[in-house]
Amino acid sequence: MAGVEPRDARLPNITATTFKRGVLAGRLYLIIGTVVSLILTFSLLRSAHGSTVFATTFPLEIPLFASLGAMGGLMVFVSDRSKGVLEYLIAYGIKPSRLFANALLVTIGLSTIVMGLALAVGLGGYVASGNTISTDMADSILGYTIPMTYASSLFAAISGMVWSTLSTPRVGVNSPVGVTPMLGVAPPMVVLVLAESFDKAYYYYVTAGAAAAFLVLVAVLLFASTRLMGRERFLSPM
Repeated sequence: MAGVEPRDARLPNITATTFKRGVLAGRLYLIIGTVVSLILTFSLLRSAHGSTVFATTFPLEIPLFASLGAMGGLMVFVSDRSKGVLEYLIAYGIKPSRLFANALLVTIGLSTIVMGLALAVGLGGYVASGNTISTDMADSILGYTIPMTYASSLFAAISGMVWSTLSTPRVGVNSPVGVTPMLGVAPPMVVLVLAESFDKAYYYYVTAGAAAAFLVLVAVLLFASTRLMGRERFLSPM
């Protein structure tokens, strides 16, 4: 009928609500990821060869803990699927792609919190100790730390969501949340090993390129999961 709004146009924006729920659901992972990264940061700053060790090691450790701290987005998605929330939202017209995107946005937000705090404290303490941020260190942060933080966090999240959507509950293996942190660690480890096999001049091209490749893989999995999966996959298995 004329003058009637499309059903989807009247749907509320649930992104902010999902983010708040993600912080609450993943608060333990967020706290652990943040606290451990800060402890390691202070340890590096106070080591015997603080400036040298810090400049080399600090940019490499952040993605590992940021991906752990970003588990809240996946936890909300898995919980909503198991409790029937996803099928309720889909019944009201929210598309599966939006549900996946909301969880990934939460993942980006949480990983940014961990990374931002670690960078602020680490670089602030480094400069306050009388050191200057070298070009190599800046390149390491821009070419590895930041892109790999998002690549590893998003890869872990989308892998866990696809697993959750495709899986059928089994005793002891009914959720991907417990295994997913290892998926977040895998990309940084693989990229570091790969980059070491190249000449130093190409190091950051390799790391940034690998991070971009993982982000492309995330986009492919997101597209495939929302286009190829039937809506019955989002129904509660309970």
